[in-house]
Parts: sequence; C-alpha cells; structure tokens
Amino acid sequence: MVDIEQINPRNQAALRAWWEVGHAATAYRPGKPWPVWEQSRVALPADNPERGITLIGAIDGREMVGAGLLTRTLRDNLHSAMAFAYTRPDRVREGIGRRLVEELEVVAAGDGRTTVQSEAYLPPGGSGVPEAFAAAMGYDVASRESIKELTLGDYLARREALAAEAPVPDGYRVITYDTVCPEEHLESFGRLLGMLMTEVPLGELDLEDSEWGPERIRDAEQRQVAIGRHVQTAMALAPDGSVAGVSDVRVDDSDPTYGQVGITLVDPVHRGRRLGLALKVATHDLAVAAYPELVSVDTSNAEVNTWMNAVNDALGYRTIETLLELQKKL
Repeated sequence: MVDIEQINPRNQAALRAWWEVGHAATAYRPGKPWPVWEQSRVALPADNPERGITLIGAIDGREMVGAGLLTRTLRDNLHSAMAFAYTRPDRVREGIGRRLVEELEVVAAGDGRTTVQSEAYLPPGGSGVPEAFAAAMGYDVASRESIKELTLGDYLARREALAAEAPVPDGYRVITYDTVCPEEHLESFGRLLGMLMTEVPLGELDLEDSEWGPERIRDAEQRQVAIGRHVQTAMALAPDGSVAGVSDVRVDDSDPTYGQVGITLVDPVHRGRRLGLALKVATHDLAVAAYPELVSVDTSNAEVNTWMNAVNDALGYRTIETLLELQKKL
C-alpha cells in the first residue's frame, strides 16, 4: 500500500530520500536536470520571500518511491501554482505519478490557486511518455521551449568574434556585479523587471506582470546570498542613466562547474542595438572569470523567440531538450 505524505524539508533524512527519488527519475535526461544534494539541502528548507513550497512523498513501507513538489508565488500571480511529480524508475506504471499530481492539485486548490502549471521534457522536437501523461491528467501545452546547453570551450572559441560583433553602443555602458544591484540603479532595475511577463513570450500561460520595488529586490537578493547562489549580472545603462537591459548567469557554490541563465531582458525602447548579445557576452565573461572550473551553462527560450534563440546560437548554445510548458485550470 502506497501512502502519500507531506515531507518536512527540515527533516534531512526525509529530504534526502525525496531528493534521491527525483535524482533517479531525471537521470535519463541530458544536461543537469536535477540539483546536487548540497544545493537542495540548503535551498529547500531556507526561507523564501518569493515562493511557498510543499514537498510530498509516495511511501511504500519504509521506502520513498515517488516525490512531488508544489511551488506558488507569494507576491504576485496568486491564482497559480507549479506542480512537479517524480516516480522512482523501478516503480513506474503503478499509478504513483497520478496520485502525486492529484495530491498536489488538492494542496494548490486549498491555497486558493485556480491554475496549475507544470513541465514535460522531451527529446528535441520529439514526443514521449511525459507528454502523454500530462494529457491524461488534463494538462494542455501552453508553450514550447528549447533547452540549450553551452560548453565553455565552445564559448571561449567564439568569444573574440562575438565581442567584435556586438560592441556596447555609443552612449551606453555596461556594468557588472555579483547578485546585489548597486543602490543607484535599484529603482530603474525594478521598473525593467516589471516588464518581464509582458516582454517574454509566454504562449497561453496564465501569468501577469508583477511589481518589483527596492525592498522586494533586496529580499530576493538576500535569499540568493543565503543559499550560496551567485547571480552574475550585466546591466546596460542608457545615456540618461536608466537601466536599458539586464542579463545574468547563476552559479551555486555547491556546484561551481554548472551555470544557468536567469533572465535576459532589454527595454523595448532600447532594442535594435544588439544590447542583448553585448550583455550575454558580459555575463558569460563574468562567470568564466569568477568560476574557472565552470564547464557548462544551460538556458531555455520559447521556440517562437527567434531573436533570443539566434543570440544563444551565436554564443554556441545547442538544443538538448524540448520543454513543454503545461497548464490546467482547476
């Protein structure tokens, strides 16, 4: 008899068992689909001003055979939640995944969430079991993205040509920093972050713009510092001193061989100057300088975002998976 139980992330033994299930369930995927244990051990129990989390486990006797995660934003999009379910590979096709998803939906509804989103990962351009399972659970495909990986050797081989191709435009300047935005740019940075949901292709995802004031930005930065995550950031400043664009690469102290692109966003007023490519070169240079052991960086972009995909292709990124953004109205 398999029971579904909530997991306390501060119970390290239970968290480790939960982590092991997810690690095993994602081992077939390319790239770095699952965080290292030390990263999860620190991040999941830590206070998070942006997101609430619920962990659940499918328990058979004394063994955890399934793991579930529900996250929901606490400051905006209060109607939505993100659900993820993982079944240990030797226990698939027993209905465990279905029971996990159903329980996550109950938790989401109990928290007043009316839309649940999730993700399915497939070979590039292909189809597979995750897509069929999502459809069977009532989840529609709201957007398609490409997950891409860059090896640092490929980037370094292209770096000089890229820098020559996208110099910082006259009158603009690019500054860089680790995680904590300089005080003088904080308000303008928040204005740019507030554009994110409008400017990034979301397909049919039911998400709304959010407001990013100085206090919210500082809270989010302090969480990153607390869990050992470095947001290596490049910021483009317009001739009038306002923030025209931003990009970042995130690297955890617990896994300095691997990075992940967070956001890349250029204010529509300042587009057409190749600022995106200049910012990307700056962030990748920063990450390489800070982490000489860095091996690869991952990113994902909507397939319809032809401009950003072209930028990433120029940097040397190559598609390793197709990501389906899923959505269900409860």
